[in-house]
Amino acid sequence: MTKDNLREELAQASEEESRKLFQEMMRKCVRMALFDAMEEEVESLCGKKHHPNKSTNYYRAGSEKGVAYINGTKEALNRPRVRETNGSEVRLEMYQAASTQKNLFDEVVIAMTEGLSSRSATRLTKGAVSKSSASRMWIEKSQEQLEMLRSRAIDQQYFVALQVDGIVLGKEIMLVIALGIDREGNKHALDFEQGSSESAETVGSLFTRLHKRGLREPKGRRLLLQRDGSAAIAKAMRKYYPNGLQQECIIHLQRNIKDKLRKKDAAELDIYFKRFREAQGKVAGEEAWDDLFTYVNDRNTVAASALAERKDELLTVHRLNLPATLNRTFLSTNIVENAIKNWRQHTGNVKLWNEKNDMVSRWAATGLLWSENTFYKIAHADDLHYLESALSFCVTATVAIAPCASTPKDKEKLEPSPKIN
Repeated sequence: MTKDNLREELAQASEEESRKLFQEMMRKCVRMALFDAMEEEVESLCGKKHHPNKSTNYYRAGSEKGVAYINGTKEALNRPRVRETNGSEVRLEMYQAASTQKNLFDEVVIAMTEGLSSRSATRLTKGAVSKSSASRMWIEKSQEQLEMLRSRAIDQQYFVALQVDGIVLGKEIMLVIALGIDREGNKHALDFEQGSSESAETVGSLFTRLHKRGLREPKGRRLLLQRDGSAAIAKAMRKYYPNGLQQECIIHLQRNIKDKLRKKDAAELDIYFKRFREAQGKVAGEEAWDDLFTYVNDRNTVAASALAERKDELLTVHRLNLPATLNRTFLSTNIVENAIKNWRQHTGNVKLWNEKNDMVSRWAATGLLWSENTFYKIAHADDLHYLESALSFCVTATVAIAPCASTPKDKEKLEPSPKIN
């Protein structure tokens, strides 16, 4: 098919037909490239076809039927043959690479990363790879992913915030996951720890490893530490990052409070929490919190008591006097929540976790790295200099907040937020 004919067919075809035509064209290109590469290898051994190199110990021996794996499919082809002068067959490296199942390795790994079972990966490759082979490929690759996640350098990263949250995989299987946000607003999957619960031991192991890998408090500046309501996580944060400022997730708290109130109060409660999340700065934040507390206290004193106990940790970000544009990111652990959501999709076909080996850890590492590839920068990342300024140790007084810019032109006029306690 000529280029002009191909363009004409693509122009007239439907979307599905165009896709198939393009795939067929790419398949033919790969086959032609394979044939050319095999011919070049034969020429390097024997010389040109009509001008053989008589000084070598190799000669052409015709061709025979063979197979190659192209785009995940096993295909028949005629492969060239070369022999030595003593009659022994020469193994052509290009044909060996094209005909081995290892040529399907990455496709099998990608398929299982996307949530397919080893049986499904076998069907995807049309039987070219057995279920056991697919499983071995997956184990090998996921072990590499685990090692890569835990060996990545984080000591040179400039993090402004650390988020920690847990995920329940099954009965007595818990993962505590840590993600970091750097000064440019990029999100990083840092590490995780497996345990039977969100216990002090599990959380402590995670923080110990992060600390050994170099995640320390920067000189002259604190870290913003975001977490759920776990007492174990709060304690570990105080131990390893004593100067850090802890912000408890408002979304987690909202769910817990809603469970304690009547169903008819749920909609109005959401409005109060929405006002609290959107309030900008210390004064507006505390006013919104007071209104929320009054509303909850009028309906359930036990829920109000739990709310009062968490006041300082819930108002941490508001008291930093940041633009409200950053509230969405730093008032909750939604970044971890979204990674966990992707992780659940990734592990959806796993029905039974084998705790006797490293299965959970391998899948966790691969799932987190896969989720990391879907991360975007945080919303309004260009406002992060306000957070950096507020986290500085030279903050001394509480004053008015910086205005919240609504247009790029307005943002050019903003100065870093005043320094506060």
